[in-house]
Amino acid sequence: MRYCRCKFLYGTALLVLMSVLVFAQNVGVVQGTVADPTGAVIPNARVTLTSALSGYKQVVSTDNNGFYKFANIPYSQFTVHAEASGFQHGDQSGELRSNVPLIVNLKLQLATSQQEVTVTEQAPLLETTSSGTHHDLDYAELGKLPQSTPGRGMSSVVQSVPGVVQDDNGRMHARGSESQVQYVVDGVPITEQLSAVFSTGLSVQNMRTTEVMTGNIPAEYGDKLGAVVNVNTRSGLEMPWTGSVSLSSGSSSMSDVGGEFGGHVGKLGVFVSGGTSRSRRYLDPPEIGNYNNVGGNARLFTRFDWAPSEKDSLRLSLSTNGSDFRVPNRFEQQIMGQRLRQELRDDSESLGWNHVFGSATVLDAVVYRRSSSARLLDPQATGFPFSAEQSRRQRNEGARANLSHEWKNNSFKVGFEAKRLPISEFFTVAATDRLILADPSNPASAFPLSRPFVFTGAKTGNQSAFYLQDHLRVFDRLTVDLGLRYDHYDIITREDAWSPRVGLAYFVKQTGTVVRASYNRLFQTPPTENLLLSSSQAGQMFSPVASGTTHAVPPEWQNFYEFGVQQQFGRFLRFDVSRYMKNIKNFSDKDQFLETGVIFPIAIARGDVRGTEVRLDLAEVHGFSGFMSYANSKSNGTTPIVGGLFLGEASSELLVPGIQFPNDHDERNEGQFGVTYSHKSGAWGSFTGRYDSGVPTDFNPATFNSLDPRLQEQLDPVRLRVKPRSVFELALGYDMMRERRFPVSLQLTVNNMFDRFYLFNFESVFSGTHIGRPREVAVRMIFHWSKTGKKGAGAID
Repeated sequence: MRYCRCKFLYGTALLVLMSVLVFAQNVGVVQGTVADPTGAVIPNARVTLTSALSGYKQVVSTDNNGFYKFANIPYSQFTVHAEASGFQHGDQSGELRSNVPLIVNLKLQLATSQQEVTVTEQAPLLETTSSGTHHDLDYAELGKLPQSTPGRGMSSVVQSVPGVVQDDNGRMHARGSESQVQYVVDGVPITEQLSAVFSTGLSVQNMRTTEVMTGNIPAEYGDKLGAVVNVNTRSGLEMPWTGSVSLSSGSSSMSDVGGEFGGHVGKLGVFVSGGTSRSRRYLDPPEIGNYNNVGGNARLFTRFDWAPSEKDSLRLSLSTNGSDFRVPNRFEQQIMGQRLRQELRDDSESLGWNHVFGSATVLDAVVYRRSSSARLLDPQATGFPFSAEQSRRQRNEGARANLSHEWKNNSFKVGFEAKRLPISEFFTVAATDRLILADPSNPASAFPLSRPFVFTGAKTGNQSAFYLQDHLRVFDRLTVDLGLRYDHYDIITREDAWSPRVGLAYFVKQTGTVVRASYNRLFQTPPTENLLLSSSQAGQMFSPVASGTTHAVPPEWQNFYEFGVQQQFGRFLRFDVSRYMKNIKNFSDKDQFLETGVIFPIAIARGDVRGTEVRLDLAEVHGFSGFMSYANSKSNGTTPIVGGLFLGEASSELLVPGIQFPNDHDERNEGQFGVTYSHKSGAWGSFTGRYDSGVPTDFNPATFNSLDPRLQEQLDPVRLRVKPRSVFELALGYDMMRERRFPVSLQLTVNNMFDRFYLFNFESVFSGTHIGRPREVAVRMIFHWSKTGKKGAGAID
């Protein structure tokens, strides 16, 4: 009866949601009028909205009624600047924390003969009503990040946030979580892993703004919550007709060809981008030698926007991507002729609608579908010491709902979401090494090539959720964020979860200080990649710690506490410090099958993560902007393994309860800096650096002297950790002929500019070994065209 009731409720919720098409998105609208001292409207006034630290900037002109409107504005502190011929400029600052339209009206005073210089007010730096930890980047800043590795642009963006530990192939661990990063693109959640071994990834060229949230996650977000990356893509409504073609070439025979165009006709906007890239060092290899490591990808993204009225807007987004690459070999595999390869495919479709009811209520809506597949191919059985093949596919079909309402000092939001998750998996493996076949103690010896292990599974899961939250301004200086979320999860296991979330922010006006604190009860679902095999009874025969029972991967529970302080110094500097602690049940981790992209999810009984993060940001001044950050953390797990498929060496400790050990991504110290300079001539440069103190290893110290000397230099055999590393990157650019119709841009990127040899990890029981990337140099030339005769002129600067 309980099962039938849940299915009925889920089905009803899905039908309701599909009928109203509702979704959640952290963007809003700033609008208003520009008038003279008498109240008469000023048409054709130039109005600019800016956000200081993220670099966000959008420009529009008032219509014949003096009205202006900025849409798709990310939540932030901002300044609106208006100017018109014959008038003094006008400025007004504000803060956007809701998708209910924010009204900002400006009055311009008549110009005087003495007025010669127009000075724009500096956008505020302090987030006086924000109780969470987040970091923002705009399209202009994203384009200046050093990038030369195909498919890893978004990974570079997220890894620039303090507390995010780098791993191989663009994987990352935010605040001690194992790959629990969720991307939300135009309100549509992507909870699958987007590293290079799982996906083609997201293209930075499509991003308008990006917000990375790591603390006090609002109740509207569920599933993967180590970090939530909120992405708003570029829209043709924000630009005149422009386009570009880019050509790139670099180290390891890297090449990339891309193009984009966009613009609008009346109230219809179009943006299209696509490209293809290839490299002879596509993944991070397991050995110093770069064997069998060739790959490439192709990508296509389109977005259509239509605003039929002042109260309605529609958006259709379509994308399709694919990657083909060979699996990097170890030396012995190269000698034995191993030629494994992988194919990844994904496509996404979403249809959204936004409607404004009066001045205080907004309805957002979306229905979506996303499909992804992965194939590991070895048709000639060349794999050594195992030959394996895999084919898996997962879909995400659903809708999200959100209704926002402003009432007095409250910003209410209530919403639903529901999705259907069809999953299918095929996996086969057989031993090819005669030594393994001859060892009766090895489970693989029971499966010679004539009798390979075969697993086939399919299941359709479902998830649904309901949430409500309130952003309450209690006094002038005190803000309270209250949220409650209910999740129903039904794939391998069935769970019903309530997640309360509360945050406080207090503004000390006299000192320019914001003090914040929060508590989140988080429910995180397990990864869907290889979930069926990992949770099956059949798969447990490969695990040296299997107890003979089915090891279904359970969801993860967290109690997450955070305390932080934000301080402004002068007009251009902002300082942030955060202290957090996580108590975790069913700590999510993963285990990698040899050097392939096949990774099996596992769960460890308990986890404890705690850390401190510090960041100093410099808003743009005289062309310079930058940041410095430092993170200290400690991430431990406590045995036993309670779910999933573990393939590592047999260890009785993994079955003994209560043994604490550092997780494979337990990096104690991490520091970063970045400085960017932009000159009015069109020249710019960006210099960044990163320090990592190193993660644990599991190699036998007795074998240390037999290792390659280059590996010995990177390992600490006493502490059993990878030694610290410092890597620096440089990007230079020059925008030529900007006033002409066909401008040209040149860019030079140098990654790991001092050619430092380093390791991401080494013989980790969960992750194996991966070698860091050597110095990479890439040159890019971009040919632009614009209807206005200026590169990028118009709404987006």
